Amino acid sequence: MPPLEAVIFLSLWAFGLGQLKLEQPEISISSARDESAQIPCKVSSGTFSKDYIHWYRQKPDQGIEHLIYVASTATVFGKNSKFKASKYPQTSTSTLTINFLEKEDEAVYFCACWT
Repeated sequence: MPPLEAVIFLSLWAFGLGQLKLEQPEISISSARDESAQIPCKVSSGTFSKDYIHWYRQKPDQGIEHLIYVASTATVFGKNSKFKASKYPQTSTSTLTINFLEKEDEAVYFCACWT
């Protein structure tokens, strides 16, 4: 069976006070079916260790869906281990991992930050 390519488009949202900048260096990500994909989000806020990083997605013709958030440097697992969010203070980056990719995972994924 040929691999299924899941294309993940990225966007950004930022909420909070003061100077805040979010960057997602990847415009799109493709991975094979049943594999994992990682989406990074670099946060320039000056208070990264205290920031809440939320991850969302929007599938075509659907509303925005909240997936998971991470507040500390611990890794947080979401629904049935499908989603995992991590924070890395050394690089001020949060990463969303999507496990067991399938066609239904094609969506716009974006991070948001509350300080």
